[in-house]
Amino acid sequence: MAYAETPTRISGGYDATILRFSLHGAPEPVSGPLVLRLFQSNVDAQRAPREAAVQNALAGLGYPAPRVFVTEARVEALGGPFIIMERVPGLPLGSEFEGLRIKGFRQAFDTLRQLPRARREMLRLWDEAQTRLQALPVSDFVDRIERAGISGETLTFDANFAGLRASAEEFGLEGLRPAIDWLVQHRPTRSQTAVISHGDFQPLNVLADNGRLTGVIDWVKTTIADPAFDYGAAIAILATVPIHVPAVLGWGMRAFMNNLARTHARHSRSLPQKDAALRYYQVFNCLVQMVTVGRNRAHGKMTHGVYNSAVGVANLVNHVHLLSGIEVSLPS
Repeated sequence: MAYAETPTRISGGYDATILRFSLHGAPEPVSGPLVLRLFQSNVDAQRAPREAAVQNALAGLGYPAPRVFVTEARVEALGGPFIIMERVPGLPLGSEFEGLRIKGFRQAFDTLRQLPRARREMLRLWDEAQTRLQALPVSDFVDRIERAGISGETLTFDANFAGLRASAEEFGLEGLRPAIDWLVQHRPTRSQTAVISHGDFQPLNVLADNGRLTGVIDWVKTTIADPAFDYGAAIAILATVPIHVPAVLGWGMRAFMNNLARTHARHSRSLPQKDAALRYYQVFNCLVQMVTVGRNRAHGKMTHGVYNSAVGVANLVNHVHLLSGIEVSLPS
């Protein structure tokens, strides 16, 4: 075989190197456009098999997650575990945000003028992707991932939280202890029915082509949790993620993002203790991001990750304080 399209880096992938490529003369199912997700060498040994099992289970249930064709948990071949999966067509719903990172003031202003139309389209497709995911049968999903060798228990919220607490202790993140204690004490009433949650369900992970939903990517944080889990995470992410626009436009862009997330979360109105649940899962998502930053800093990766900056950490710390009244900190 040979490359029909040589490997080319795709933007994103703060915890993995992502490349697009295709092969000439390859057999099915790897004859079409492909994506390589190459993980860091020190990731959990189950990272690649777990993502593959999750995505293939979702695809098998009719959800637009990319199918994984090759899974390698060892590091010898490429320097880290990896998966090779189908490349779905389309662009992220948040392409406008990424564009603002590299454009000048005039282009950024022109983009902002187009946001009302973009907002309607983003919400329609984002809502569709979220609703379809939460409607999937959890039992069938768990059966499929367990047949692939992944325990369904590892994807529960309790397992997720326990792993987070263990990481905070391992890396000496004592400044996050108040947030952990707050989450233990304020756990909302559990919904009668847990659902499959993406864990990072923000527009950049939802792909569309010509107004049609084509795929949802980046399933590393998949969790079986209350329906409010994804909505709270989305609100927290769009309220705290650093944005790279001219300063004069920053307030308008942040207001737009906050409104977008809260409008998307309107579907959570019927959930038990809606406000408390959304607040709880926002704090939880901020804790996830801060533990990730703390872990990266402990490994000497001072620039790795979207939140690994003074601004990113300050946004998370301030959002946790706004929601809970508690003070948290990270070692610099």
